[in-house]
Amino acid sequence: PKIYDFLSQRKIPALIAWSYLPDSKLPSVGFDNRAAMFDLASHVIEMGHTQIGVISGLVDGNDRARLRVQGIRDAISDSGLAANNLTLVETSYEIENGAKAFRDLMNADPPPTALLCGNDVLAAGALRQAKEMGLDVPGDVSITGFDDIELARIVSPALTTVHVPHREMGRKAALQLVEMVENQTAGTGEQLATRIVNRPSLGKPASG
Repeated sequence: PKIYDFLSQRKIPALIAWSYLPDSKLPSVGFDNRAAMFDLASHVIEMGHTQIGVISGLVDGNDRARLRVQGIRDAISDSGLAANNLTLVETSYEIENGAKAFRDLMNADPPPTALLCGNDVLAAGALRQAKEMGLDVPGDVSITGFDDIELARIVSPALTTVHVPHREMGRKAALQLVEMVENQTAGTGEQLATRIVNRPSLGKPASG
């Protein structure tokens, strides 16, 4: 809020990207983080997974991380699973932290059969740790990411993830800022679509 006030007082055009927030004071060009993760979590549950682990970014002060976790919680609730079917670890976005969080989650009783990660970087760390622990992905545990950056395609196995329209979002945000500067308009928000990209890191649970 302090940054928003600073920009407003100086009449500096600004907008929000990566999140579509229709109730925000600033226009936003992005996507619905809650809905995108809700769709992925629902897909994972539909494949038969009932014990879900989550490696999330730190939600305090991060609306994207918070909304993605909310999407998972909503999918758990809508599917009829109990809230304690979900185990959550929050950490900062680094491969090493994804690896540590994976190790902690797999020590739970019972361990999750699927781990949903807040982004592809955390998921890459989880994949690396699974390999070090001798676990097969997705035979022993499934792992998913979010963002569909290049890393998601080159890790082994390649990550099931949520594709975010990175380039289109950047292009539309830039065009919107140009419009705000040249015509001194308040700007308008725009919601972009995401989609699930299925790759080999997600499979049915072993018991299924």
